[in-house]
Amino acid sequence: MSSDVPLVPGEDAFPLHIFDALGLDPVVFKDRIGGSVMVIEKRPENGPVTILTSGVSRLETDSGERIELAVEVVDGQQGAAMVALRIVINEIATNRRVPPVLAPWRNGTPFLNGTAISALLVTPSRWGASFDEIRNEAGQVVGHVRTLRLLTDGEAAVAGERGWGALVAEVGSVDALLDVERT
Repeated sequence: MSSDVPLVPGEDAFPLHIFDALGLDPVVFKDRIGGSVMVIEKRPENGPVTILTSGVSRLETDSGERIELAVEVVDGQQGAAMVALRIVINEIATNRRVPPVLAPWRNGTPFLNGTAISALLVTPSRWGASFDEIRNEAGQVVGHVRTLRLLTDGEAAVAGERGWGALVAEVGSVDALLDVERT
C-alpha cells in the first residue's frame, strides 16, 4: 500500500474500540503499514497474542464497510501477522474491497517463507460481539473487527467446502490453527 492512498474522515469509535479491546493496554508498533495504519499488540491472559490495526477503517471501500483487522498468533510469530495484515490492507487500498467473512482467500503458493500457509480466512473472533462489533457512543454498530486466520491450502479447502466450524472440529480447537509452522 502506498502512502498516498486517500483516507476518509475517521470516527473516534474505531481507535477507541481498538485501544480498549480486551481490557488491555496496547503495545504500539513503531512502523505503520502504508504510512497510515497503526499496528498494536495485545496479550490477553486467556488467549493468544493478538495483533490489531487502527486506521484500516479510514480506507475507502466499494461496499462502504468500515473495518479494522485482527490476527491471532503464537508468541514469536508476530511477523506472520504483519504479512497477513499487509496482504489484506493492500487489497483494501488497491481494490477497495474487504475480505469476505467465512470465504477463504487462497493463494497458489505459500505466502509465508518456510511455511505451508497459503490462505486467509475471516472468521468471528473467540471474544464474541463485544470484540467484533465497533459501536459509536449511541450504541450503533458502525463497523467491525475482522479476525484473519492464516491457513494451509488443505485447511482452506475444508473451511471452504464444509465451513469454519468443521475445520475447527477437525483440528480440535481454534488454537491448533495458530502456529504458522504447522504443515
